[in-house]
Amino acid sequence: MTSNGRHTRLLRRSVPFAALVAAGAIAVAGCGSSSNDNSSTSSNSASGASGLKAAQAAEKQSATLPTSLNLPPVSKAIPSGKTVTYVHCGVEVCSTIGKAIKNAADVLGWKTKIVPSAGTPPSVKQAWGNVVRIKPVAAFGSGFDSTLYANELKQLKSENVPVMSWATLDKTGNGIALAKGGPSDVEVVGYQQAAWVVSSTGGKANTVYVDLPTYTILKPVRTGFEKAYKKWCPGCPYDTMAVPLTAIGKDAPSRIVSYLRSHPNVNRVALSYDGVGVGLPAALKAAGLADKVQFVGEAPTATNLAYVKAGTQGATVSQGYYEIWATFMDAAARSATGESIAPDTAWKPPWFLVTKDNIDKVGTNFGPVVPNLNEQLKKLWDKS
Repeated sequence: MTSNGRHTRLLRRSVPFAALVAAGAIAVAGCGSSSNDNSSTSSNSASGASGLKAAQAAEKQSATLPTSLNLPPVSKAIPSGKTVTYVHCGVEVCSTIGKAIKNAADVLGWKTKIVPSAGTPPSVKQAWGNVVRIKPVAAFGSGFDSTLYANELKQLKSENVPVMSWATLDKTGNGIALAKGGPSDVEVVGYQQAAWVVSSTGGKANTVYVDLPTYTILKPVRTGFEKAYKKWCPGCPYDTMAVPLTAIGKDAPSRIVSYLRSHPNVNRVALSYDGVGVGLPAALKAAGLADKVQFVGEAPTATNLAYVKAGTQGATVSQGYYEIWATFMDAAARSATGESIAPDTAWKPPWFLVTKDNIDKVGTNFGPVVPNLNEQLKKLWDKS
């Protein structure tokens, strides 16, 4: 972590102390007025109780799973044999995305080409250069803004290849035909994480948020978490730390445990991306913290879902991967026929909280969450 990050932590940790000093000064100044002290205590207690109740209601709502795509049928015949591309973002969750894209493409009778990248800016640009050479009917990407491949995007636009972007800061226009999972969409992920944190601690959370700055789209997730956490758990301690992309699959768990050892009152860890937590249950157990500290993530890997089922990870916020990418494929299909993609633009992506209570409905091997999704797609695209 940078020295600025340490300074920010120290400032945040000093706030409760400063508040106590101020409270002490007020108490001395008005020590003859016990009614004021009781009123303040009662008010804080009421605020905490209402916040906990709101968090519990939000947690319950967040655990509701989607049941339908709610898209209108495509009105024109969709051609078969087309090819779509997907630029892999370099982490495990994007392998799941690739499988979800292939599932929808298979229903259409289309081909899928996964174009690899290492998740670094040069490799992302190179991957999009490969997309230009492939000349797909539609090009999908996720996790990286189009500023990294501006020239390639311009070329794809000139060749009438629609580029569709997920989980980036991109907006529709200038070659981007569809942009979903942006800042206005993903704040809800942090909201759902915070609902679980506050609810699972009975409103007595002490939390560290583990950020992954490489992915700019994760910033609004953190914003959503902080807004909800402070609203539902006023006065609850909160801190942040950052890990680099290179720590995933390597020393991320030991970095987190090292932080927890130096901050022994922390009882919850919120991960900006679940891949950071692969190996964390074993690290917590080895450090004697497994019974004290629980964690929540988002965009789970299959390993994380197995953790949730085993009870070694408290919760995660999952995307409806197959549903999201079926909608992107729907937009590609409509685009191929010349039909408007307005229904896909208006569509709201599903996120939902996964806990031990509903993990059996979600499953630990990624697949559709909407019942009979492929049957719905066949009707949607007249491929029955």
